[in-house]
Amino acid sequence: MAESIIRTENLSYVYSEGTPYEHRAIDNVNIEIEKGSFVGLIGHTGSGKSTLIQHLNGLLKPTSGKIYIGDEDLWANPKDIRRFRFKVGLVFQYPEHQLFEETVRRDIAFGPKNMGLSEEEIEARVMEAAKHTGLTEEYLEKSPFELSGGEKRRVAIAGVLAMRPEVLILDEPTAGLDPKGREFILSEIKAYHENTGATVILVSHSMEDVARFASHVLIMNHSKAVMFGETREIFKRVDELCEIGLEVPQISRVFAKLRENGANVPESVLTVAEAKEVVLKLLKKGGEENA
Repeated sequence: MAESIIRTENLSYVYSEGTPYEHRAIDNVNIEIEKGSFVGLIGHTGSGKSTLIQHLNGLLKPTSGKIYIGDEDLWANPKDIRRFRFKVGLVFQYPEHQLFEETVRRDIAFGPKNMGLSEEEIEARVMEAAKHTGLTEEYLEKSPFELSGGEKRRVAIAGVLAMRPEVLILDEPTAGLDPKGREFILSEIKAYHENTGATVILVSHSMEDVARFASHVLIMNHSKAVMFGETREIFKRVDELCEIGLEVPQISRVFAKLRENGANVPESVLTVAEAKEVVLKLLKKGGEENA
C-alpha cells in the first residue's frame, strides 16, 4: 500500500459548541491521502470543505478525532504546531487579499524568513517559487498592488511554494479569474505537482478542472466525506453524484447518454481530449468496416 501523508480518524468539528448557534461543520471524517497524489475536493457551499482543509495544517483544532501528518499526530504537542504549517501549505481563496509587503520579492520571502533560513537559501527559494508561478525577475521589485488580479494570485501562491511544503492545499485558486488566468494557474499547479512530487489538494467547484488534473476525488456533503477514490471511479457514480446535487463533467454526461442509447463507447470519459480520441477511433473503425 502507498505511504499516506495525511490521515484523519473520526475527525469532527463543532462551531459555537454548547450555544444556540452550535453547528457541526465536519462530522466523523475518516480519510487517508496518499503521498504524492493530486486530490480534488468537491462539495456544495457549507458542505465542510473549507473547515476540513483548515484542520489539515492546524489552523483549527478538532472538537474530537485525530489528524496525522505522515505518522505524526498533529496535535500531540500543540507547541509544535508551527512546524506542521511549514509542511502543509494552505492557499486561501482570494489569497491576494493577504499581500502586504512593499515588493513581490519580499512578499514571497515572508514564509522562508519565518522558517529561520539563511539569506542565500531565502533568495534561492524566492527565485524557485517565482519560476514555478511564471513570475519573471522584473516582477520581483514591483509592488504587488501594481499587479493584475491574476498576477497577484500567482504571487500569493508563490509565497506558499517558497516554503516547499510537502502538501499544497489550494482553496478555489482560480475563483474570479478569466479563462486564460484559470488555465495558467491550474497548469502551473499541475507542473509543480509533477516536478516536485508534492501532494496537492485542490478545492474546486469545477468538475471539469478536477477531472483534468486530479488523480483522486473527495466528495463532501452535509459535513461528511461521502465518497473518496480514484477520479475515474468516482465519476462513474453518476446517479449518486446527482442525488447530492453534483454533476459529472459535461463530456462524461454526453458519453453516458451515448451508452444509454446503445453506442459502444467507454463507461467513463472525463475530458475533451479523451472524447476526441474515442471518437477518432470509432470513425477509423467505421471506415475500416466500410472499406
